[in-house]
Amino acid sequence: MQQLIIRQELPSLLLQTAAARMAFEERRRFTIERPAYQVKAVSRGFYHVIETSTDKVLGFRRSHGEAIAYAKQLTIRARDDIGAEG
Repeated sequence: MQQLIIRQELPSLLLQTAAARMAFEERRRFTIERPAYQVKAVSRGFYHVIETSTDKVLGFRRSHGEAIAYAKQLTIRARDDIGAEG
């Protein structure tokens, strides 16, 4: 009796397994875009603004809020290509 129940449920379980594997493969293909600039605490009250593609320090600020604002400013400049002209 138990084998009969298992045989009846097996095809549905295999379909669920195949669907779960396909969903997993789709999630693996998503790429997460890294931010162009990152703020990193270096010491107490001192923050570097780093370009994530090259790991170069582009500037520093004394407060976290100012460093975040500078990173946003750099992102806007890069998006609008303002920095390329001079």
